[in-house]
Amino acid sequence: MMDRKPRSGSSWAAVPPPDAKDMEAMARRAWRERGIVILWPDRIRDDWDRQHVLNLANGLYGTRHDQVRSK
Repeated sequence: MMDRKPRSGSSWAAVPPPDAKDMEAMARRAWRERGIVILWPDRIRDDWDRQHVLNLANGLYGTRHDQVRSK
């Protein structure tokens, strides 16, 4: 087994959350290297397509806690 050094709680706070540019790069890399699609529903302009993606995600993973119902 690997020996891991314990981290203090403060070391996690030192890493800032990814910004929009970083998230876009991670999504691109996930698709190109792993075939994993990451979608932002608010970027899908067509109402039918957006709702279809939301229905698929809800069916596969369950509803989001902060999900706002579409019009």
